[in-house]
Amino acid sequence: MLTVMQNTAKNIASWARSFSSPWWGGIGCRVAIIMSLAVLVVSVFISAFLLWEGSRSRESEIRSRSLFIGGFFSALAAEEIITGDRRGLDRKLTPAFLSQGNVSRDLLYLRVYDRVGRFLTGSMPRGHNEDRSSAERDLDSDVVSSVEPRFQLVGKGVYDLVMPVVIDDARVGFVKVGISRHGFQQQFGNVTKKAISTGAALLLLGLVLSKVIAAGITRPIAGLSAAVDGLGRQDWKAPVPVRGRDELSRLAHAFNQMAQTLKERETSLSRGNRDLFILHNAGLDLMESLDLEALLGKIAARAEELVKADTTAVTAMDHATRSLQYLGVTGSRAHLLKGLDLPLEAGGIYNWTASYGTPLLIQDAQTDFRLDPDQMRSLGISSLITVPLWSSSTLMAMITVMNKRGGDVFDKQDLRLFTVFANLAGAALQNAFLYTDLKHKINELNSTQQQLVHSTKMAAIGELAANVAHEINNPLTSVLGYTSHLLKTLEIPEESRQKLRIMEQETLRVRKIIRNLLDFSRQRASWMQPGDVVQPLRETVLLLHGAAEGASVRIIEEYPAFPVTVNMDHNEIKQVFINIVNNALHAMRKGGELRVRVDAGRDGETAIVFSDTGNGIPRENLKKIFDPFFSTKGNDDGTGLGLSISYRIVQNHGGRIEVESELGRGSRFRVILPSHEHRAVKE
Repeated sequence: MLTVMQNTAKNIASWARSFSSPWWGGIGCRVAIIMSLAVLVVSVFISAFLLWEGSRSRESEIRSRSLFIGGFFSALAAEEIITGDRRGLDRKLTPAFLSQGNVSRDLLYLRVYDRVGRFLTGSMPRGHNEDRSSAERDLDSDVVSSVEPRFQLVGKGVYDLVMPVVIDDARVGFVKVGISRHGFQQQFGNVTKKAISTGAALLLLGLVLSKVIAAGITRPIAGLSAAVDGLGRQDWKAPVPVRGRDELSRLAHAFNQMAQTLKERETSLSRGNRDLFILHNAGLDLMESLDLEALLGKIAARAEELVKADTTAVTAMDHATRSLQYLGVTGSRAHLLKGLDLPLEAGGIYNWTASYGTPLLIQDAQTDFRLDPDQMRSLGISSLITVPLWSSSTLMAMITVMNKRGGDVFDKQDLRLFTVFANLAGAALQNAFLYTDLKHKINELNSTQQQLVHSTKMAAIGELAANVAHEINNPLTSVLGYTSHLLKTLEIPEESRQKLRIMEQETLRVRKIIRNLLDFSRQRASWMQPGDVVQPLRETVLLLHGAAEGASVRIIEEYPAFPVTVNMDHNEIKQVFINIVNNALHAMRKGGELRVRVDAGRDGETAIVFSDTGNGIPRENLKKIFDPFFSTKGNDDGTGLGLSISYRIVQNHGGRIEVESELGRGSRFRVILPSHEHRAVKE
């Protein structure tokens, strides 16, 4: 039980300390104590003043009563004073004392003196102890010489008044009156009680007011202290209420401004850290991408994450045409922007950005003087940012973001962030361009290497074919001549004659192969001159029209209405066309369709396209069809040199042959030759 009580007492004491400690140690306690002391001092002073004023009032009233009694008696006994009639004076003195009760008696004595201050007579109430000799003593000379009444405190609670008796401006005597303040004590006690009550009331009121004032001071300070603690914990709450125009109100207002500034800076710092993190990740992500398509998608995604862009466009600079070409557009406006032409000479923001070379922020695209308002409204573009990307003082590309998600507009903070991001994206784009160019160069190098290997192989085969043809051609001519002579001169059975005819045909076939070998081996110079490539194409179709009809093949010709000029050897190009058309007819033994088309002026090249609906070429044979002596026609037809010769001719013309084929659906051969103007500029 004792332990429980001790614990309870400890808890109560701890609670009391925790409750009173903040107040007793705070400014409120000090303010309350100081104000309470001030109120106490003021109350004491007021009470003392009231007591002093009451005492002064009492003395004034006693003086007035003394003067009244003295004046009244002087008038009453003036004749007796002049004559010195002591008996008459005693008769007139006695009623004054008999009229006072024993309790409220205030007149102690009344004494009469002649004009020189000698004692004549005097009376005093019973019960008042006083030495008679001292009572009958004459007046002092200084009192006698005084013209004015003399009032003084002569004993404890006794006031003495000596006043001259004047008749017709002549002093005839003196009257001495003794008044006790006992009769005025109750009145003075009432005044004292009022003074003490007033002081106590003022003290109590002052204590209450001091507590209220201290609370009025400490409450805002406590609110500020709590707000400071919350500010230290980054607990952003409502601002401190500001009431009035005093120093605390100004302090609260200053604190609110400081807290708001800190909150804005904290928000700005948090946003800056977020943006820095996004920029860091974006830089790492973009630098990992070398494929242009993948990079464009990442740029759009990062732009949306960083500045909440709705649409992102990347345009590359074409210095030859002085225009911008869209590399990629992503977002809700992509379908509206992809087909637009962007010539720099036409003005607009791209021309502006290219001219000044600095990033551009437009917050109201539908009213800006650099843009077409109708076009911006039709495209639904409200705000945009465009940043130029430079490489060695040369404009490489531009990145543009349009319309901020959520209906907001881009601001200067977005411009700063997007400019940094665009520089990162520009470096990544430059790497992607270099990578793409490097891939193109490697492909060209591989193609050139393959052509070199093929040319070397063809030259070796041609040299071998020339030697073999030369060695075989002489004996073959003899065999062919004797065979023809025997058929003309000998009379032999038909069976033997048929065998001689077979021998003659095969000998002629061998001679044809030898002639093809000789043609293949001869690297004679082409006679190049500008000409319309459609002309040898028409001649080829006309030449093989009969063979096509015999094979039930329909030839469809698609030529432009204007001449397509290329630098060519007319006969060699015609030979190439004949070889390709013959192969197409051979692939369509059961009939079909051959489409011949000319595509002119694309990237400085002219393409002659042959598309058939034949059997097609197996995928594994596509790389072999230009090799010498490779043929898909069987042993009885073809030498396997036609496409090899055609490949060499086109290569000598600075062109190439491309083949696409699918089994059962046909093949497409594209003979690509440099256009005349492009070749002249290149040379």
